Amino acid sequence: MKIDNLWEGLKRIANGDYVLEGDLISEEEIEINLDDRLVVSGKIVSKKFIKAGDGIKAGGGIEAGCGIEAGCGIEAGWGIEAGCDIEAGWGIKAGDGIEAGWGIKAGGGIEAGCGIEAGWGIKAGDGIKAGWGIKAGDGIEAGCGIEATTFIHTEKRIFAGVSLFRTSKDCTKTIKCAELRKGEIAYGELIIEEQPVYMTIKEIETALGVKNLKIKDDAE
Repeated sequence: MKIDNLWEGLKRIANGDYVLEGDLISEEEIEINLDDRLVVSGKIVSKKFIKAGDGIKAGGGIEAGCGIEAGCGIEAGWGIEAGCDIEAGWGIKAGDGIEAGWGIKAGGGIEAGCGIEAGWGIKAGDGIKAGWGIKAGDGIEAGCGIEATTFIHTEKRIFAGVSLFRTSKDCTKTIKCAELRKGEIAYGELIIEEQPVYMTIKEIETALGVKNLKIKDDAE
């Protein structure tokens, strides 16, 4: 499936984006041959590859049986998943998780609402941020800081703050997580951040050995 500016239903808006309503689904490779970003209101799914000369954005998820490649950014309202590599000239952003059977590489930052997982390495020109954990079969490299709400797990080394385009003053070198499960910090500062503990009234009563617990307002 080849998408060009003559594709039925494709519209161009004022900012230069090409907009397509609904889902874009194919059993074959999806090749996007446009001179600006393609924005799809639904999901983008290919049983093979998804390739775009510019950027791609989906209101839903982006999924490929093999790889996903974009000359600019990749953005999805839901998750991004590929059986092989995910590679973007700019940043990669997902409302849900990002998962690649092979590596994940972005010229800019990588951000996910949930976890980030790669069978091989994860490399970003800017920072890496995950709403859950970060897991890589190889190493993790970020031009700026690395942040995971829960854990970081990598079979090899971790580098943070190695951007060629930032100075030492404006380049974050911190690696923040609740737990470093595995991996060697080769460059950067590890900061372990404790997660908040959420409990119901019943759980607090059990822990304290009391009944009929009432929560008092601090102002009272």
